[in-house]
Amino acid sequence: MLKPEQNELVCRSGPGTALGALMRRYWQPVAMESDIPTGEPLAVKALHQDFVLFRDEEGRVGLLDMFCAHRGADLSYGRIEAGGVRCIYHGWVFDVAGRCLEQPAEPPGKDFCARIRQRSYPLRIIGGMVFAYLGEGEPPAFPEWDALTAPEPHRFMVRSRERCNWLQGLEGDIDPYHLSYLHFAMEGQRQNLSGSNGGRNYEFFAKGSARMEVEKTGYGVRIYGMRELAEETYIRLSNYVCPNIAIVAAGGENDGYMALWHVPIDDYHHFKYQLFYRRSRPFEREREQPLAVMQWDPRHPDKLPERRRENRWLQNREEMKRDWFAGLGPSFGLHDNWATEAMGPLFDRSKENLGYGDKAIVSARQALLNAMQSDGKDLPFLERDPQAMKEMVAEIVVASIITHDKERYREIFRERHLELKKHLEKT
Repeated sequence: MLKPEQNELVCRSGPGTALGALMRRYWQPVAMESDIPTGEPLAVKALHQDFVLFRDEEGRVGLLDMFCAHRGADLSYGRIEAGGVRCIYHGWVFDVAGRCLEQPAEPPGKDFCARIRQRSYPLRIIGGMVFAYLGEGEPPAFPEWDALTAPEPHRFMVRSRERCNWLQGLEGDIDPYHLSYLHFAMEGQRQNLSGSNGGRNYEFFAKGSARMEVEKTGYGVRIYGMRELAEETYIRLSNYVCPNIAIVAAGGENDGYMALWHVPIDDYHHFKYQLFYRRSRPFEREREQPLAVMQWDPRHPDKLPERRRENRWLQNREEMKRDWFAGLGPSFGLHDNWATEAMGPLFDRSKENLGYGDKAIVSARQALLNAMQSDGKDLPFLERDPQAMKEMVAEIVVASIITHDKERYREIFRERHLELKKHLEKT
């Protein structure tokens, strides 16, 4: 468990906090590409900070501080014209780089316009997501995940708005063993599962004995969750990527993964960006995408999922007997939403009693605390050189393997990893 003061450190991400400063050193998702409007600005919030996202008349996209540098009016109400966004209070215009282009009330010939900047932020629009660098100075190298560059049929993105602290969501995603309970399908539902969550794997989820190892890496923590039967072991490999990403299995062996970014809105709400990626074949969108938790729409920000805290997530006791262990329907994302929101908006970890199965949680917390307490040097998953970042991303893989060799799990992972790297280089 954490001491109360440590819990405050890892949960609070507002201005002046160690966590807020750390997260601003990394590229963070702040919107979906589909959010970017044409002809109007959009209000965006991340890390306790308000922004305006817009596309100008030439198609360029900008992210600026929301409140006008003149007298603080809200630019998300502005007009898209004259090369940027025009504040409707006094008509000042700012382009995507934050340069002030017009100040209608100023006399001709004054250079006041040239001395004004609305803060702007570097953007990368890739894989259907909008990433921003919200920190100071030059941004680090961008991590080019293969899931972001894959053809669209092989990936899809779901964003939900979670009504709890960001760390509750992240820790749920790097916890290897809740699959045996929270997501467990009763016998009648197992034929509907596929990939790493279906087939023979369920013998291990239901009957296997647990074993776990964690490994400190240059990006965070590698997590080996193993379940053993008489002669075989099922190895499920996942990752904590500093400061706020989980990478977990979402397909068959080496067949893709799910990347999850947990981005604080404030200390009691966060966005969960779930990127699903499959190498071998396209997703069946109509069947597979609805199983994720409801997509959050910034144009209808108060719309809530059908299953939510107010109606006890529509838990069904009859369903618990025949279909799903938790009685919460088939959506794993919804199950996770229950687990993280039902513990309250900001959980006090000093009240926990952690055991063997919580090794991954303990290791990730320590990695996060170490990163916050460093002097900014040698931070996990932070590189200035693009090639060094590419090599680090290549080390972040998942595995879902059944093997007769119960002791060589690390060697097995490395062998499969090398096979996958060779395959990807060829393709």
